[in-house]
Amino acid sequence: MHILAGENVHIDIIHRLRQNNYEVLSARDVGLAGHKDREILQYSEEHNLILISGDKDFGGLIEFGPLWGRGKVILLRYHLIKTERIATDIVETIKHEAETLSSTNSVITVLSESGYRIHSPAI
Repeated sequence: MHILAGENVHIDIIHRLRQNNYEVLSARDVGLAGHKDREILQYSEEHNLILISGDKDFGGLIEFGPLWGRGKVILLRYHLIKTERIATDIVETIKHEAETLSSTNSVITVLSESGYRIHSPAI
């Protein structure tokens, strides 16, 4: 699976995902630094990328607001930023939910210390 990491995703998480053989682009890598959430989501949709973000405002738009039903998104909702744990959780979740992530155009996965939950118009 290919991943787009939002600007607020710690570089250590990106490195760890790459070490686990995921192709990870950052918003900066593709010229989207400072762009609006809608544009970043649109890019991820157009390129069939899983977007990872810890942006709470973006989370509200995608999980409950006007961007609902768009893209494949993993929202990070951790209280403590332990990059190794977060990267491990992302890898495990992607492996466990590979079928869902590959078979649908819209899925929001919310990750936190307590686990993950999935929201999708198709589920």
